[in-house]
Amino acid sequence: MITFEEAYNTVMAHVFRTGTEQVKAGDAVGRALAVPVKSDMDMPPWNKSAVDGYACRHEDLGSELRVLETIAAGVLPLKEVTPGTCSRIMTGAAVPAGADYVFMLEDSEEKEGGTVRFTGRAGNTNIAKAAEDLRKGQTALREGQYIRPQNAAVLAVVGATEVTVSCRPTVGIISTGDELVEPDRMPAGAQIRNSNASQLMAQVSRAGAIGKYYGIARDEEAAIEQLMSMALKENDVVLISGGVSFGDFDLVPGVMRKLGLSVHFDQVAMQPGKPLTFCTGEKKAVFGLPGNPVSVFVQFEVMVRPYLDRMVGVTAETPHILMPLAADYSRKRAERLAWIPFIVTPSGEALPVEYHGSGHISALPEAWGLLTIPRGQNWIQKGEMVSVRQI
Repeated sequence: MITFEEAYNTVMAHVFRTGTEQVKAGDAVGRALAVPVKSDMDMPPWNKSAVDGYACRHEDLGSELRVLETIAAGVLPLKEVTPGTCSRIMTGAAVPAGADYVFMLEDSEEKEGGTVRFTGRAGNTNIAKAAEDLRKGQTALREGQYIRPQNAAVLAVVGATEVTVSCRPTVGIISTGDELVEPDRMPAGAQIRNSNASQLMAQVSRAGAIGKYYGIARDEEAAIEQLMSMALKENDVVLISGGVSFGDFDLVPGVMRKLGLSVHFDQVAMQPGKPLTFCTGEKKAVFGLPGNPVSVFVQFEVMVRPYLDRMVGVTAETPHILMPLAADYSRKRAERLAWIPFIVTPSGEALPVEYHGSGHISALPEAWGLLTIPRGQNWIQKGEMVSVRQI
């Protein structure tokens, strides 16, 4: 059995990259950018008013000013601001030549004869300077990041109608166990519904990959080998849940070796999820996950999802945040790193949810994240800082 850190480093050391493809910007949200996007123009392209008001010279703020014109957004100024003059201007409009200050409408007093006086106190210029956001040729979006809605706005601003993204990993999903039936069936006797496949398909989709479900393999070596062979041929990564422990019907590790895969480890000192098997082939990776659904969920989030990120070139680590613990927490055994589901209290503390172990899948829907209890620690006092991650 190896530590979580050793297992994580081993998994990351065996990442292989997917290819790249060009897609329209409208189809790029959720994809990983493979080539940087550069701006094709200065942003803003000219000095821009940040408020509705009057553009003038700063040194004229104490004078009564003659209004030259009204400048709407999208219309270039026609007149230069000279001593004793100003131009009425709208938010987003180009600041006229000669002006270095815009005072807000709320701080103005209109006079007869087309003049106006500043009535406020001088402060910020209320001018967004040309190229202060982006310069022409400057990288607007770097490679190795997922395109989110706010990135989509940047793509539009810099005229990037097509972008180069990493191809999405394909992930085959298999469940094992004679006790399993699909969700549309009523379990009979000692049967239970298969929740792992639905959960993993959703997690894979959220991770930006493409999942394909291959069904339930019975606890027979031939059945497991048939589905795993098919999934390996058709996918970059295979996730198989159940059958990786050390019972009489835990046949998955043997099938992995029979298929020529290199097994790198088969136990990790973490809770939940000790019986995790990781193996690789030529541009193939297989994660043998435990059978209990919370173990499957946690192992995907802390091992599989970072692996899928690296496959598409995303290297940013999931942020670990320190939060104070909302109540004393203890556990009987401390040989393994533990991941505990928790909620955030109104006062900003981490409060563990009621949690009965790795089969308690209904503990997760209300959880905000997972808090970490290091190996060797069986007691944490209320108010102590704990490392947490959002799920």
